[in-house]
Amino acid sequence: MDSLNAFATGGFSDIVGFFGNFLVLLVIAALLFFFALRAGRSLLVSLILALYVGFALFTAFPYKELFIVGDTPLVRAVAGIALFAVFTFFPYILLRRIASTARMQINPLTLSLLALVTGGFVLALGYHVLNIAAVIPLTPSLDALFAPDKYFFWWFLAPLVGTYVTAR
Repeated sequence: MDSLNAFATGGFSDIVGFFGNFLVLLVIAALLFFFALRAGRSLLVSLILALYVGFALFTAFPYKELFIVGDTPLVRAVAGIALFAVFTFFPYILLRRIASTARMQINPLTLSLLALVTGGFVLALGYHVLNIAAVIPLTPSLDALFAPDKYFFWWFLAPLVGTYVTAR
């Protein structure tokens, strides 16, 4: 009986530990998932493409240093996130207008995977470009997934592949 109790509580603590380690990624993915359920696949694809445009505009913007100011890393990270959000918002509005307004059905499992890789892309952007580690300290598990520079490319590519797969 003790071994069964140890197995049950150990399994539960492992599950809680897993969700605790990946909470930020799961929350972002859940928000994207419910956005896609409510708004439709075409608007999720518009958001994904707007993130790429926002990243390009953010990295090419020559006056970043004038806007991203502050004494603490937290203030600098929030200013960077706000600037990135502005550069993402306007392309999203444009892409939303030209995207198909037809509500296409998508398998919830496929939609979950697309939301997860898009959440990973957003987190990788925040970690590598916007310095969100000052705002949200990443757990060691997330740090192992997002810290290496070579992984940034794969997180950058994942939503495009996911969008291609769901568009078929």
